[in-house]
Amino acid sequence: MSTAIESPVYTLGTWQGNVLDDFGVEWIVEDEDGWSSTPPVKATLQEKTAGDGAWSGPGFFSSRVINLTGRAKAPDRLSMLAAKDRLRASISPRVPAQLQVDEAHMTRVATVRLSDKIDVRDQSAEIFSWGLTITAPDPRRYAPEPNTTSTALPSAATTGRTYPRTWPMLYGGAVEGGTGSVFFDNLGDFDETPAVITFVGPVQTPRVEHVQTGRNLTFDLTLSADDILVVDLLAQTAILNGSGNRAYTISAGSAWFMLVSGMNELAFRGVALSPPPDPLMTVTATSAWS
Repeated sequence: MSTAIESPVYTLGTWQGNVLDDFGVEWIVEDEDGWSSTPPVKATLQEKTAGDGAWSGPGFFSSRVINLTGRAKAPDRLSMLAAKDRLRASISPRVPAQLQVDEAHMTRVATVRLSDKIDVRDQSAEIFSWGLTITAPDPRRYAPEPNTTSTALPSAATTGRTYPRTWPMLYGGAVEGGTGSVFFDNLGDFDETPAVITFVGPVQTPRVEHVQTGRNLTFDLTLSADDILVVDLLAQTAILNGSGNRAYTISAGSAWFMLVSGMNELAFRGVALSPPPDPLMTVTATSAWS
């Protein structure tokens, strides 16, 4: 098992930096750029043609480019050559990998791809320098584990006029719209944090309301007890029963939203249909940092 020799410890597939690995090789990260800092910003600016300054709109973060450089010291020449092979095999430009950074105060992760050559240069018979350039298309640095919370949509039979006689026929009753809420505390500082929202019927016009932004997503759909609608806020998709994007069923007045830093309340609304079970909304989200 690898032994940490410096902090932070970087883990990329089977490779780790700032450790003494199982093969007796010391991997030292001498320089890091792009992980501790925020991602580059895409500013929205248009210079004024007849006035000082520029028109300014909200900016956006670009992808996160991370550069790691250091040196490796092996116990012998053959161990050094094998260490180079393990480094080259740790990541590919084709297959995404998870970068995990274990710092003294917390652990965070990002999904990355190799975006430049892996630079390897011999310094002696047992020591070589190395360099990695990787890119995270999603610039957020996430907590290692998501949080999942669910709420049911309670239903209540509607009331009406009471008749003084008993009818020989039983009629199915409508139910009033109900509401339940889930709460997610985003411990990070990222003000646009995604989530996945899953609706399970039976429910008519399922809707999720994000209290902090005042936005909602309402779907002009009726879900039976066997239907599952998975809404991905980052991809802006609504997948029904594992196939077919139903994002086109979003009602007028709806707007896509993301979670904010701090506490988030998401309210489940709609018309619960009988018979039971009660409809369910599940929210899966992960704290994110810039």
